[in-house]
Amino acid sequence: MLKRGIQLITITSCIFVLGACSPTLSDKPITDNKGSRTLGTLYNDQLIETAAVDAILRASPLLETANVSAVSVNGILLLIGQVPSEDTKVIAGAKARGISNVRKVHNELLVSGPASYVVRTSDTLITTKVKARMVGEVAFPAGRIKVVTENGIVYLMGLVTQVEADWAVKVASNASGIQRIVKVFEYID
Repeated sequence: MLKRGIQLITITSCIFVLGACSPTLSDKPITDNKGSRTLGTLYNDQLIETAAVDAILRASPLLETANVSAVSVNGILLLIGQVPSEDTKVIAGAKARGISNVRKVHNELLVSGPASYVVRTSDTLITTKVKARMVGEVAFPAGRIKVVTENGIVYLMGLVTQVEADWAVKVASNASGIQRIVKVFEYID
């Protein structure tokens, strides 16, 4: 009897939750927000990032200790970090291009030793400052821009219009400590 009661409660809860997930009816037209990514795209981007780093680190014994990060937005993959040689940078880019659902690879890996703790901390601070400046701008959906900093270089990614890209660069350039800004945007206009 207890088992049947638990089953009934579980089924009722599922129906309630699924009902809450259904779209609400509205008399307003459906609009397509070209700058947003679906949950499926977000999930695919996460899979791309994980698979790319894994494939790169396994590609060569020289890459096992490399500092490699991958950031994906809408299938466009940015590789950042440090690798020991130009050959390993080429290998990393080739492995990344072989990942399923990757549409384009921006290989920004640097041939150098791993970044120091001080550099990584500075990069985190720069990213935080840039994001804080963007969030402070109420006229722009800052959540559509991904900000990543590596060795003082700020990478801006996202699905944006040209005007939004220019705005993002202008806002980011006001943060201190930046070496340069690299746009890795996908334009929707």
